Amino acid sequence: MAVHSIQQIARPILITLSPDDYPTIIIDPRHREYAWSVPLSQFPDFPTEVQFGTYPLTDEAPGLGGEIRGVDALFWMIGLSSFAGAPATWLRWGDKFKLKWWPDLDVIPHTPEQAKLVKTIARGLMTTEKLASLAGSGIAEAQNVINALSLMGALRHVADRSSAPTTPPITPEMDARIPDRGRHSRRGG
Repeated sequence: MAVHSIQQIARPILITLSPDDYPTIIIDPRHREYAWSVPLSQFPDFPTEVQFGTYPLTDEAPGLGGEIRGVDALFWMIGLSSFAGAPATWLRWGDKFKLKWWPDLDVIPHTPEQAKLVKTIARGLMTTEKLASLAGSGIAEAQNVINALSLMGALRHVADRSSAPTTPPITPEMDARIPDRGRHSRRGG
């Protein structure tokens, strides 16, 4: 959710992600690049916790140094594993999608089923359910691919205005971290 939100901000911002027991991933959305000392093949599917950081940049700030890679493969992996078959929080059931640009499947780790879903969504504007049906796939896998392509910015998205936005489930651990805000009262006037 945070990576998608930061991408919507026009101001240059550096993003860091620190999954449990892994080195920090540094993302520069300006240049659509990231740096990480771990091969993408070792991307954690379900980390327990991920620390997220943002750092404002000046327009003159240099890009990342060292071994840098394009963010598409990283965003693909994040999108596939972040919402467990449900729509990403910026998407809704009933939304329609169409591929805007073809992802480089030579550099993006994918299964044959995921490649078939990408090929199918390129055929026209469709819902997740229609995509799954046409590709002969499960709805959860189709939604994971939609989430990944959406995070990459590779989809044309037509929102279903009749659906409510998807909200992430609140686990007991998350609920315990939300501070008690107390009661709100109206002031007379």
